[in-house]
Amino acid sequence: MGASRPLLITIIGALYALLGIVLLALGALAFAGGAASGEAAVGAAGGGAIAVFGLIYIVIALGFFKGWKLWWYLGVIFAILGIIGGLLMFPVGLITVIIELIILWYLFRDNVKAFFFD
Repeated sequence: MGASRPLLITIIGALYALLGIVLLALGALAFAGGAASGEAAVGAAGGGAIAVFGLIYIVIALGFFKGWKLWWYLGVIFAILGIIGGLLMFPVGLITVIIELIILWYLFRDNVKAFFFD
C-alpha cells in the first residue's frame, strides 16, 4: 500500500469539491437566467461551460481523495491555469495567484508525490 494521504491534500480536495459544487450551481443559474431573459443560447453556452468546469473540479477532488496519479497531473494543470487566470484579472486575481502558487508548490512536495505515485 502507498503513502498515506497528506492532510493538506484532503483539505485541497474538499475545497475543489466545494468549488465544483458552487460552479455547478452557478452554471445552472446562468442557464436558467438565460432562458428566463430570452437569451437561451447564451445562457446555455455560458452555463454549460461553467458547469463543465464544476464537474472537472469535482473529479479532481475525487482523484485527490483517492490518490490517482492522473489527477495529480490535472491538479498541476488547473493550478497553472488558475495562476494564468489570476494574472489576467490582476490586481483582483492576486489572491487566486497566491493560493494557486501554494497549491502548485505543495503538489511537488516529496510526501505528496509519494501519495500519488506509489
